[in-house]
Amino acid sequence: MGEAFSLASTWLEPLRVYPRWLVLLCVAVVAGGLLALIARPLKWGLYAGLAGLLAVFMAGFAWWLER
Repeated sequence: MGEAFSLASTWLEPLRVYPRWLVLLCVAVVAGGLLALIARPLKWGLYAGLAGLLAVFMAGFAWWLER
């Protein structure tokens, strides 16, 4: 754990030279871009999961009707 923190610290240390507002703005833009990039697959994954749940429910209901 300490080694990972040390590695991240050495990578991020050069950012201290820049103004805080600029670094935070860049991090916010990158985070927003990543969120926008993964939002669509996550949304369609949720839709597919709900469709699968509905299919399982309908199959169970059909099985129950046939008994």
